[in-house]
Amino acid sequence: MRNRRELLVMTACAAASRSLAATPGRIRRIGWLTAQLAASLSPYLDALREGLVEQKLIPGESIEILYRYGDDRMERVPALARELVESGVELLIVQGAAIPDVLKLGLPVPIIFVTSADPIAAGFAKSLSQPSGNCTGVTFMAFELLGKRLELLKEIIPKLNRVAVLGNPRHAGSDIERASSEEAGHRLGIAIDFIATPNSDAVLAARADLARLRPDAISLLPDGFAIAHRKAIMTVANEERIPVISGWPVFAQAGALCTYGPRLSLIYRRVAFFVARILAGAKPGDLPVERPTQFELILNQTAARSFNLAFSRAILARADEVIE
Repeated sequence: MRNRRELLVMTACAAASRSLAATPGRIRRIGWLTAQLAASLSPYLDALREGLVEQKLIPGESIEILYRYGDDRMERVPALARELVESGVELLIVQGAAIPDVLKLGLPVPIIFVTSADPIAAGFAKSLSQPSGNCTGVTFMAFELLGKRLELLKEIIPKLNRVAVLGNPRHAGSDIERASSEEAGHRLGIAIDFIATPNSDAVLAARADLARLRPDAISLLPDGFAIAHRKAIMTVANEERIPVISGWPVFAQAGALCTYGPRLSLIYRRVAFFVARILAGAKPGDLPVERPTQFELILNQTAARSFNLAFSRAILARADEVIE
């Protein structure tokens, strides 16, 4: 099945390249829109541009990308989306929390979404094989990773008995993530306590819950809210002397003990495939939503030492990156 899928993808890419090459000298214009700050996504935009080059779409030559950032102000998103459409873009790539507000606008251009949410629970797709309306894209969410992270914690912290799962209940799919964590905890003999953190006040209030529960570790559900508040979350965790595991490298870089999750750079690189197919004439509804297929483990040695923990040789050998 995998070989057949790869063959279909290669054939589609070749067809897209031929179609795009058939109009020499034409510069295709696309839009990039996020509610986040530009700096937070810089490495992933590099990956997107590399992917476009692989698809024979050279930024600045055969394709132009118009970038718009909400600078963490969601109210700016609708106006920025309309501005991009009025600028003549042929499609929009919309990232993260901006997606629902953009889809509500009913814009006349195809939309490729890049989301950490469950696209089905969020209403972006009827199923992964059936995107809704004029959009399709990629998701970072992989529910099976919740159990893997708990297994990692148990391997790193031998006396692990209780884990607090911190998550934003407004994030589409968080209920499934919570259930997956509880199921994995039951299987591994770990008590799981869910602490809802839907806003900045809840992050600060979580300190009282953590002090009362005294978990051996925190499993932080990754989403845009967690990224935006990672410093505050890590401050609370460190002051309560509780190590943290999460899903994306940015959390290990912010002081988490380790992270295990999808290779985000490869996912953003993959977005270029959707761009090429749609510019070649494909309908978004005919392009299934894709989930992560490759994952990475990041270890933070400084964080481990601060908790008098040590990564085994076996774990170090599996790591894709070790932060010293």
